[in-house]
Amino acid sequence: MTGRPARPRATAKIGLQIEGPKERGSHLELSVFVKKIGQFLEFLKSVAKEEGADGVVFRVVNLSHTSPATVECVPEGTDASTATAILGKAGESLGSVEERKPGHLSVSVLSSMEDLARCQPSQVARVRVQTVAEGKSKRVYKLDDRFRANLSEARSAGDASYVHEREISTMDGKLERINIHGSKNTFRIYPNLPRARYVDCDFPENLLEVVQGALGRYVSVWGECFYKPDAPFPYRMEVREMEVLPPSEELPSLSDLRGIAPDATGSLSAAEFVRKSRDAWDKGVQ
Repeated sequence: MTGRPARPRATAKIGLQIEGPKERGSHLELSVFVKKIGQFLEFLKSVAKEEGADGVVFRVVNLSHTSPATVECVPEGTDASTATAILGKAGESLGSVEERKPGHLSVSVLSSMEDLARCQPSQVARVRVQTVAEGKSKRVYKLDDRFRANLSEARSAGDASYVHEREISTMDGKLERINIHGSKNTFRIYPNLPRARYVDCDFPENLLEVVQGALGRYVSVWGECFYKPDAPFPYRMEVREMEVLPPSEELPSLSDLRGIAPDATGSLSAAEFVRKSRDAWDKGVQ
């Protein structure tokens, strides 16, 4: 008699607990549940990347609706030691925020924790993450007001090893993921720069209508940028002004530009003008 091969029992796992508002019987809206699961996955992926395991996937090993709704998963696609390290790093990251010592954490891990911890009381009453490490008992981390305050403190007050430099600058990129819940209005911008990741942007209430109309479009933002030590790109920006850039199809083509400045090169041909300009530049930098 043959049957399905037994799945190896996971000795370490991590889970998310989400509880809806009591007036709704602690039940969650489906869209809210899906959103929180997505944020949980982003947190796990950011931790896995810190451990050099970009290709890891997370397999659901337990799913329960009983209040609170609980999802438990384990890493797959890597060796056992790396999987254990990922789960250990996740617990360590959450614990360091609880203890107000998040300085050693990367921007991506902190940002993903901020998203996961952010809750609208009318939709989510409680969020917790529980870890079960190999050979150890379960530990539960409460992503509550105190946890959010610790994250905010790391963001704004400036842990010395977290906020390294600030400067006023301009940045262009695609605007996505607007969030107007809670005490801050935020969006993410994906810069047009090689190897640059997204930048979290806080914006004032007077820009709300402009930001909402710019969702999915390219914009130019100006404000105060915050840099992590030795990082070439900012991780956060406090936007003061923003301009929505026109779609590419509205920009003039080369044929449209032809004839706008016919005398720009004087009596020289275009090739002679470029050659002369290049020679002048070479002499100027020597």
